[in-house]
Amino acid sequence: MADRLAADRDRPSLFALLVAGFIFLIRRIHLFAVICLPIAVLAGGISWILEIDRRLVYWRNDWVWDLLFTVVYALFLNRWIKESLLDGATDCEEVDNLRRAIVSPRFLLFAIFFYVFAIVLGTLPIEWIVAPAALSGTFFGDLLPWLPHLVFWSMILALFCLYLPALSVAEGVSLRLAVRLTRAARPQLIELILGAALLSLLGTAAASHWGLPLMPTKAWAIAAMAAAHRLFDCLLLAFVGHGLADLYRYITDWRQPEPEDRPYRGLGVKSRRIRTG
Repeated sequence: MADRLAADRDRPSLFALLVAGFIFLIRRIHLFAVICLPIAVLAGGISWILEIDRRLVYWRNDWVWDLLFTVVYALFLNRWIKESLLDGATDCEEVDNLRRAIVSPRFLLFAIFFYVFAIVLGTLPIEWIVAPAALSGTFFGDLLPWLPHLVFWSMILALFCLYLPALSVAEGVSLRLAVRLTRAARPQLIELILGAALLSLLGTAAASHWGLPLMPTKAWAIAAMAAAHRLFDCLLLAFVGHGLADLYRYITDWRQPEPEDRPYRGLGVKSRRIRTG
């Protein structure tokens, strides 16, 4: 029992994860800009084209755009997790190979699966929270019915999310083992993922109810709003990615690759601990 309590005290809190993620973001803000500005330009460009060409009006809210940006977000998240785990690593061939490695197909399939799961979940009649008639059509009225879906989706994702850091660094971790890994930090994982998903939903609702009405009814304004929305999502994903990397490192005692000529190379790597609760 004493060992269990000590492990709980040593476990990084959500606040510590967010502070570490913020510090890492400030230190690597140039990398964030290099990766995310093209994403914002892509989102703004698609929105602008759909606005100026009335023949494409039926494509504005098509599911294909959400699927496209699910893949784009997965690519960004994979890179950010990898950079977080390799932060401060000594240059060597193994580190370079990890940085240059393309995203795992299983990483993309995992992201697409949870996108499809969110779509299916959104069609289910989960009516735990019904907005009062007085709030119908308002910011909170549109938001409340989606909260049960969001909470359930986040809790399911939190069961498997440490599978993503393992895939980013090419570790042989199965989904079953990933579920075991999450037991040691499940509260933090649920808080991290649910918080990011809720903020993303709030940002979307705020842009719809307050942002767009205040903007000029021009194609460039709508494109700018779409680009800002994607940038905000990338910012949230940066915190999530760094938090997943920190928790994965904590639970598995993952060590960065070391140069072959380094004294005591690999010391402790084979004795990695796996805290499962």
